[in-house]
Amino acid sequence: MTDNRYGPLTFAVAILHVFVVDFVTWLFVLPMWPLVFVVLPAALVYIGVGALVARGPGRIGQIGRGMMLGSLSGPLSLLIFIPAFAIANAIGPI
Repeated sequence: MTDNRYGPLTFAVAILHVFVVDFVTWLFVLPMWPLVFVVLPAALVYIGVGALVARGPGRIGQIGRGMMLGSLSGPLSLLIFIPAFAIANAIGPI
């Protein structure tokens, strides 16, 4: 069962990281946008740690892949929604 590259453990760790990372991103970073310059490098380092752990065998590798995939949700959501908010603000009320 642990020979699989992805499995239920990877999914569970990824979902947990998505909830935690997105909660922190939207609760703390978005209202105080200068924190982006602090949180983004920390998130990228953590994604790198997840990539290193993902190279491990068995369950350790599954946990690392879940860490890496789930941690991408915060920076990607900022990358998508900040330009969307800027465009919506430029358009104004409809």
